[in-house]
Amino acid sequence: MDSATRRRMAAVITFAFALAAPSVAAQEDRPPSERRWTLDAALAAALERSPEIAAAAAAVEEARARLTTARTYPHNPEIELEGAERSGPDGSDTDRSLAISQEIETAGRRAKRTAVARSALEAAEARLNRRRLEVTSAVTRVFTEALLAGELRELAASEAELMREMVELEERRLEAGAGTQLALNVARAAAGLASRRLHESTADWLEARARLAEAIGIPAIEAPQPEAAGAVPAPASDASLEPLIARALAGRWDLRALRDEVESARRQVALERALGRPNLRVAAFSGREEGADVVGAAVTVPIPLFDRNRGGVAEASAAVDRAAAELAAAELAVGREVAVVFAHYQAAAAAYRDLRDLVVGTLEESLDLLRRALEAGKIGTTEVLLLRRELFDARREALGALGEALVARTELELAVGSPDVLPVSTPGDVR
Repeated sequence: MDSATRRRMAAVITFAFALAAPSVAAQEDRPPSERRWTLDAALAAALERSPEIAAAAAAVEEARARLTTARTYPHNPEIELEGAERSGPDGSDTDRSLAISQEIETAGRRAKRTAVARSALEAAEARLNRRRLEVTSAVTRVFTEALLAGELRELAASEAELMREMVELEERRLEAGAGTQLALNVARAAAGLASRRLHESTADWLEARARLAEAIGIPAIEAPQPEAAGAVPAPASDASLEPLIARALAGRWDLRALRDEVESARRQVALERALGRPNLRVAAFSGREEGADVVGAAVTVPIPLFDRNRGGVAEASAAVDRAAAELAAAELAVGREVAVVFAHYQAAAAAYRDLRDLVVGTLEESLDLLRRALEAGKIGTTEVLLLRRELFDARREALGALGEALVARTELELAVGSPDVLPVSTPGDVR
């Protein structure tokens, strides 16, 4: 892929990230109590406020400034003026001279210096794009975790409500003489446990919102913390390892940055060899000496007898070897990383699908059946507690498996180097 194509790709990615910017301003205009953040708004805010991205963008500007310096001819012309009073037997006279000289670079130094700086700029731009993807991945993960924490909190609230209803039912049955104190005590104990789980899930939900605020860049003192809004996606099942590894090796921005650094090091070798060749200095002068006008020109050529820049060439050649070795090691690490994360993703997605297929029906449907059976006297307190535990535990496990699969998916996308490597779908209701 040539540098022009890569610059166009980088521009497209930058434009795509900028598309969500209006949603940030709209979000900030809303009252804090009404701030329910979508993923697009969270990503736009994080990309705008991230200090890591700001640092990477500053590095790009530094590299761009170095390119400007490399393109600028480094030697300015020099003007030399001389004057002297000459005295002799025949009287006195004034000698004067004006000389203009200019150093001329040889061996294409300017073009080679520009090529080195251009490769360094392309590497900095690639690292900026990688940093943007890392921030996108981190925010997506935290946002998904916040969504799941909200789902778990609602699940715990449903369980606590069911247990309160059960306590009320047992109280009515005891007053009517159809129940027992033991059944009421058991129901109250179960309600206490359900209330504890609700408080714990609420604390987890608030913690997830705080992590989301940190990822977005909202100060901790600002209240309330942002709440994630949207549907939880489901992990896809149609994926294979080999295309993902190939895509990672071809497209990861950090690998592109390393390749640009290798190219920059190779071009530095050519520049160091050019620096071992002498520049020319040409001059033109005119003046008056001993009463006569003098006009002439001069060319100065240094003789590279001692310094031929052998050290610079050797250092640049070693830098090429080092950069190439780092690139080879990074490519091996990327292949291993994708393979490991892919295995985790496949396992987590399979576990979620198994639980999803076993947890049949929505929570509302299951709770309605449980209430009707309890009110009809078809089941007792013990059966209700057992069924309630199995029902809510299964849904908690399904949500946990979904969370693990989505985290693994986010890690896989980061390992591959693209946020769209896998399709997504809306999951069935696991609550």
